[in-house]
Amino acid sequence: MKEHIYILDDPPMIAEGTAQLLMTDERYQVTIGKHYSELYNFIESNPISLLIIDYELQDKTALDLLPYLQKKIPQTPVLVYTMHTEFWIIKLLIKKEVAGIVSKNDNTSEIKKAIESILLTKNKYYSPTALNIVLSLVGDHSATDSIAYTPSPREKEIINMLSCGYTSEEIAQKLNLSKSTIDTMRKNILLKSGAINVSHLMRLAFIKGWITT
Repeated sequence: MKEHIYILDDPPMIAEGTAQLLMTDERYQVTIGKHYSELYNFIESNPISLLIIDYELQDKTALDLLPYLQKKIPQTPVLVYTMHTEFWIIKLLIKKEVAGIVSKNDNTSEIKKAIESILLTKNKYYSPTALNIVLSLVGDHSATDSIAYTPSPREKEIINMLSCGYTSEEIAQKLNLSKSTIDTMRKNILLKSGAINVSHLMRLAFIKGWITT
């Protein structure tokens, strides 16, 4: 009996390319969805062996879909195939216990490797790009153990705004403070946390739980 794989990707041409790659293997039956509403309707009456989804899907993300999918089809593994390799996205996907993460920047053969690992050996699979991020997160967990600094409520507010991509000027406007004050506070946060730059600070902040948005 063939393994039924459902692919939901945006744009659909990516899903079609992935499907063509998989349909050369007689072990797989492939269905393509263009919108998550199609997926929701499909799983009402059709069992699937594996779901492959992009991270960004119209007005939602994989993180938005996963709670519903894990409740509706809890035994179906989910493989996220995405261009997004931001460490916080990878971390949140891991926290949601997805079966695998493959970066679209990796060789297309990684999709086949991931499917075989998930379906045949029942193991999770991370492509080289995703795996490097996973390993760096593990390393950061060890590094954060020695950080005694706890940000103040105002500092946490600034950290959360930085995680949303706001500039110092935008943060200053929202908090009704001067840009120079925000710049000084940013420098102090970096100094007290031991972060070498804002990107490093964001990594530490996610692990330490300072980011709540």
